[in-house]
Amino acid sequence: MPQATARLVQVLCCLLVLAGLSGSAIRLQDPVDASSPGQDPSVPAADPLAGKAPSDPKDGAPQQAAEPGGTAASAAQPPEAEGTGKADDSPVGAAGDDASAKGTPVVASKEAGPLGPPGPWQLVLDEEFDTLNTSLWTPYWFRDCHPGSTKNGVKTCSGNVKVENGNAVLQLSDSQSGALLSTNPKDGVPGHVGFQYTTGYVEARIYFPGTCSGGIHNWPAWWTTGQKFPSTGEIDIAEPLEGTMTTVYHSTDSDPAKWFVGCYAGGYHTYGVHRKVGVNDIYFDGKLEFSYATNDGNAPHYLILNVGIWADKKTLGPAGAFKVDWVRAWK
Repeated sequence: MPQATARLVQVLCCLLVLAGLSGSAIRLQDPVDASSPGQDPSVPAADPLAGKAPSDPKDGAPQQAAEPGGTAASAAQPPEAEGTGKADDSPVGAAGDDASAKGTPVVASKEAGPLGPPGPWQLVLDEEFDTLNTSLWTPYWFRDCHPGSTKNGVKTCSGNVKVENGNAVLQLSDSQSGALLSTNPKDGVPGHVGFQYTTGYVEARIYFPGTCSGGIHNWPAWWTTGQKFPSTGEIDIAEPLEGTMTTVYHSTDSDPAKWFVGCYAGGYHTYGVHRKVGVNDIYFDGKLEFSYATNDGNAPHYLILNVGIWADKKTLGPAGAFKVDWVRAWK
């Protein structure tokens, strides 16, 4: 074979090899399924329990007539068919440097309004938890660590609430002692001004402890309620029941609810409610997830964050901590 022809064959062979490598590289960069946050791609998106309420609320101690507000929970058995989401322990959005996976507080573009509902919003509350503002929050339910002031089956103890790395951190110190933050302006605590709203949008960025395979630990909740439960209503914006995320509304004659498939454990997500006249819209990570009629007359509601006990999901101390990056309200 002439020398020039041999060289030509070598060049053609090299080009063919490079083309094959380039094609492999392109195939490796094919886009993956971009499922919405919190939705497990392996589970059908249909929600057979949307609009069906869990059973009546249960709490570890009787309510006192002088203490307004409902319970932050409803005892219910999640359907076995829906499970708790993914088969591994990776939180939603865990790839790369995602702040949700790393449990990192972030500063969102609050000046532009909330991520979910559109509109010309005005920010009226911005709690970033650089410190614990006791003029806004009371770190217990009426009486500090008192057996008569319980929520979700435990006493509410200020010693179980701290601010750390830009988060409010609520945890269980033992099986009888949990934590709570409340903006109730009528709780009688000296120096507490609190906060209430009627219509508008409230949202929090929250880390629920747990794993995708095992569910959410303990009995945490992010909710709002009025001064005369149940006539003034209760909005459980995000409340894991037996490890499965739910949103529930309680009132005198209706209790619409939705169970969520997918994983909301082990990472930060935003949870909010757009409270309109006679209607609530629930948003998770900026996406409208549930809408229902209300009958509370848009009575003033205050904000509550708390963590209690669920027997088979109990995790004491920092490993079971419920973390809140920020709470905001717009009107």
